[in-house]
Amino acid sequence: MYSKTQVYLELLAVFPIFLLIIFTLPDNLSWPLRSTIGITGASVWLWVLEPIPLALTSLLVIAALPILNATSLDTALSGFSNGSTFLIMAGFMMSQGVNSTTLGKRFANYSIIRFGGSIYGVLLGVLLAPQILSFFIPGTAVRTTLLLPAVMAVIISMKLSLSSNIAKLLILGLTFGASISGVGLLPAALANVLTADLINNILGQDIYYFTWFKITWPIWLFMIPITWLILPRLFPPETKYLEVNQLRTELKELGRLSSQDKKCLIILAITVVLWMTESFHKLPTAVPAILATVFMGLPGIGIVGWDKLKEIEWGTIIMIGASLSMASALNNTGAADFLAGELLSLPGLQTGLSTPLLLVFLLILLTHFYHLVVTNISTVVLTLTPIMLQIALKLGLNPLLVAITINIATLFGFLLIVQTLPSVVTYTTGVYTSIDMLRAGFWLTIASLVVMIITAQLWWPFIGLN
Repeated sequence: MYSKTQVYLELLAVFPIFLLIIFTLPDNLSWPLRSTIGITGASVWLWVLEPIPLALTSLLVIAALPILNATSLDTALSGFSNGSTFLIMAGFMMSQGVNSTTLGKRFANYSIIRFGGSIYGVLLGVLLAPQILSFFIPGTAVRTTLLLPAVMAVIISMKLSLSSNIAKLLILGLTFGASISGVGLLPAALANVLTADLINNILGQDIYYFTWFKITWPIWLFMIPITWLILPRLFPPETKYLEVNQLRTELKELGRLSSQDKKCLIILAITVVLWMTESFHKLPTAVPAILATVFMGLPGIGIVGWDKLKEIEWGTIIMIGASLSMASALNNTGAADFLAGELLSLPGLQTGLSTPLLLVFLLILLTHFYHLVVTNISTVVLTLTPIMLQIALKLGLNPLLVAITINIATLFGFLLIVQTLPSVVTYTTGVYTSIDMLRAGFWLTIASLVVMIITAQLWWPFIGLN
C-alpha cells in the first residue's frame, strides 16, 4: 500500500519528467511534437507506478493534449470514436450476458471433466478450455474469470493444499493458457484489436479475422502442447489422478439448457459467423459485438437487463480510448517518426533489424524488455508499435510483420504477475507466488521465442509475410 507521501512524490515527479523531456529535445522541433513526447513520457510514468488509478491518468492525458497545445481536442478524443474502444466495451458487456446464464459454468465443468482422470488430462482440459472460449468470448481476463471457479473446485474437492504442486500446476496452467488463447483470433485479445487498428490508421491496411488467423495459428497451436509439457516438469504432481466427481454433480444439477442459455448460444454463434465472414460483408469487428450486446439486452429476445450489462470496468474503456488518442497524437505530430529515427541511430540496430533472422529476435527482445518496465499491455502496444512501424517504413521492412511480432510478444508477458490480466486474476487465489510465476514464465518465454522465430522463418515467408 502506498503512503500518501509516496503518492504525492510520484505525482509531483510528473512535472520535472515533462520539463526534462521538453528541454532535452532539440529546439528546432515543433512544439506539438515536443509536448506530445513529454506527455507520453509523463503518462507512462503514471501508468507504470499507478499513484492514481489508470483511468484517472487517462483522463489527465486527454486534458493535457489540448491544454499544452500538443493536439486539438478532436484528436485528444479520437480514441473514443474508434472501433477498438467499442469492441472492448461490447466484449465486456457480452461477458456480462454470458455470465447471466449457466453456459460459462457448464463449459468450464465439462471441459475439465472431459479430460479428467489423470492430472495430465485435467491440465490439458484447463489449457484447452480458454482456447475454445476464445471463439466466443473476447478478452483473456473474462475467459480466466469464467474458468477459475471450476479449476478451484477440483483443487478443493481433492482437499489439496493451495501450496501443492498440483494446485500450482492447474492455476498456472489456466493463467498461461488464457494468455495463449489471445494469440490466434483477432477479437480474442485486446492487444490484437489495438494492433489491427494501428495498422489500419498508419498503413491504411485492413486486417480481417482469417488474415490474423493465417498469420498466427502456428504459434497459437504449438504453444499449447509446449506449455502442457513444461509445467509438470517444473511442478511435479504429488499424485497422478484427480477426482472430478464434484464437477459432474454440479453439471448434473444444472439440468437441461434453459431458454436463456439457448438464446445466448444463438447470439454468440451469429456473432462468430459475422466475425469469420468479415472479409465478405466488410463490417468492422466491433459491429457484430455491438449487435450481440443489443440482442442480449433487448426485451423479449434478450437474456439480461441493461442494468446488468452496464456493470463493466469502465475505467479500462477510458484508458483504451485515451491510449488510442495518444497514439494518434504521436503519429499526427511526427513524434513517432522522430523517435524512430533516434532509435535507429543506436549502434548496430539498423543492421540487426535489416537482417531477416535477427529482425524477429530483436523485436521480441525489445518488446519483452519494454513490457517488463511498462506492464500494461495496451500501453506497450500503443506506444511501441507506432514507433517501430515508422522504423519499418524507413528500412523497407514489412510493417505488418513488425506489428504482429510486437503484439504476440506482448501477449507472452509470462514473467511478472502484473504483465497480463489472467495472471492478475489468478494470483488472487494465493495458490502461486511471484517466484513460481517467474520460474515457469522464464522457460515459457524461451519456448515462445523459439516458436516465434521458427514460425517467422518457415511459415511467414510461405504466406508472403517477410
